[in-house]
Amino acid sequence: MSTEVGSNRYEFPDAAGYPDGSGFLDEGTAMLLTDSDPHQANDPALPSKDGGAEVELHRDDVQRRYVATVGEREVGNIRYDEVDGRVVVLKTNVLPTFRGRGIATELIAYALRDIRVRGMQITVYCPLVAAFIEGNQQFADLIDPAYPGR
Repeated sequence: MSTEVGSNRYEFPDAAGYPDGSGFLDEGTAMLLTDSDPHQANDPALPSKDGGAEVELHRDDVQRRYVATVGEREVGNIRYDEVDGRVVVLKTNVLPTFRGRGIATELIAYALRDIRVRGMQITVYCPLVAAFIEGNQQFADLIDPAYPGR
């Protein structure tokens, strides 16, 4: 591992364990590191990105959330409310140690498919869900034109 002279940038090694000049942290990735728990990052009991742990998705009507679990552990959720026959999407959360694995994408797609099956429209206040819909126009018709949200 190496650091640049006169810099606070830290280079992570590549897959072979050697610095390759492209693994420097910037302000955005450094922020993600401060959000994570360093003790859980290397916990062998947690599934890895490449592991075979299965993410299960379901809707929790009582707490008004769509939930992603790995085993017995909740790793992500989408909070929502129901107002006047539409779903108001408030916020998406994924635990820092499980980010970058596509869990939020799977969870958002699951929620939007479920909302479509239920025959409801949505109001979107979550920027992640809004970005997902922008990139996946097949879900754009779910947005309530009278109350689109953001």
